Amino acid sequence: MKMEEDQMDQFDLQILSLLQRDGRISTAELGRKIGLSTTATKERVKKLEDEGVIESYAAIINQKAVGYGLTAFITIPVGDIGIKEMGDRLTALPEVTECHKVTGNTCFLIKVMVKDADHLEHLVDGINDYARNTYTYLALSTLKENGQVPISE
Repeated sequence: MKMEEDQMDQFDLQILSLLQRDGRISTAELGRKIGLSTTATKERVKKLEDEGVIESYAAIINQKAVGYGLTAFITIPVGDIGIKEMGDRLTALPEVTECHKVTGNTCFLIKVMVKDADHLEHLVDGINDYARNTYTYLALSTLKENGQVPISE
């Protein structure tokens, strides 16, 4: 059974908040910051992991430093292949970093990272092989992107 928000106390929420900011923080330092022993902190982190609240730990990589200079958002209607198959095809594309089913005139909103305009054109052409009426929005700049869940401590 998954842990619900109302089953978490202030210590759990503080742990989550601190780990989102620094996933490499030691258990001892984490415990010191929230006022718990290292053992108690380790047990709480383990429980949050076991319950699926903490899904993984990852590095945040500068996309431009690894050659992905453009970010775009694409809206996509279902077309003739159905929602499940469309979702499967979209999520299989390595350039797709987010894929959401949405309300409105389209069914999907995807966020993609590509190297350049040619790469984006190739990607959109490939999607248009099984979707129609896609709309692409190029991000000129990113004002905020932290990948963090807002946690009320």
